[in-house]
Amino acid sequence: MNVLITTIGRRGTLTKIFKEELNKIGGKVIVTDNSPLAPALYQADNYYLTPRVDDENYIERIIEICQKEEIKVIIPLLEKSFPIFDRARDIFKEKGIILLLSKAETFEKCKDKYKLYEYFKGNSILTPESYLCQDLGSDFSFPLFIKPRTGQGSQDIFKVKDQKELNFFSKYIDNPIIQEYIEGTEYTIDTLSDLEGNLLSAVPRKRIEVRSGEVSKSVTVKDDRLINWAKNIIEDLGIIGPANLQAIITPEDEIKFIELNPRFGGGVPLSYQAGINYPLLISKMVKGEEVRPFLGNFEDGLAMLRYDTPLFRRIDELGEKND
Repeated sequence: MNVLITTIGRRGTLTKIFKEELNKIGGKVIVTDNSPLAPALYQADNYYLTPRVDDENYIERIIEICQKEEIKVIIPLLEKSFPIFDRARDIFKEKGIILLLSKAETFEKCKDKYKLYEYFKGNSILTPESYLCQDLGSDFSFPLFIKPRTGQGSQDIFKVKDQKELNFFSKYIDNPIIQEYIEGTEYTIDTLSDLEGNLLSAVPRKRIEVRSGEVSKSVTVKDDRLINWAKNIIEDLGIIGPANLQAIITPEDEIKFIELNPRFGGGVPLSYQAGINYPLLISKMVKGEEVRPFLGNFEDGLAMLRYDTPLFRRIDELGEKND
């Protein structure tokens, strides 16, 4: 079975994981990006350059690649591309290609951090109090967090300690959301759901260090509370395929949920190393084989320490491809 992962960027380890596991069962991983400087391109079985995701010819190019490489499943990584892929969902279905992506209603709710906050509050799920700028009023205390209402990753997230900083960042950030600042330990729960939205696996990991918006040091933690909450939230929202749910455990031992991203997170190689064979599980799902949930079945206390690895290629060979 051949898998296409789009907008691969720097996800070299994820690419190598899919290549290693799919090759074992006679499959391949094909990746795309719009830049020949995306290092993960050169880790795959094959790669293709595409237009930007907002280009009118983007989906046509993806279909062309799928047909040439006999792709059975597409895994988008860039949230900006989700609506574009969703609009072409029926086209892929007609061609026998599964789009491993949640429905539009779900990923739009996850993308909009204020809508997600309203979902948490409406379902009695603890979460930091959140406000739009026009609704902030005067009943709050510093410090606060301010970040874009929509967006991918941890870019443009700031802790503000006074009114002057709040005024500045409210103008600096486009369409911001303001959140109560919560002390505590951050956790990410890597999840995988089947094509019907049933949760198959959930691996909580403590975030020890984050660099440039992605976790660089992390450790798996077998916390039944986090796993059970993940099952409730992920299945209620109808998540399909991979996702990562973020939470903070406060000094008072309260669990407060802050974000949900319906895609592979940057730290997912740790969950793979802890025992979750994502490529094999996805292959079985796509082939219609039974995959039973195995929540909590992973190695506890496994740490990941990430570091940069250089990739060397002649400059005149970057992006060179036999299309």
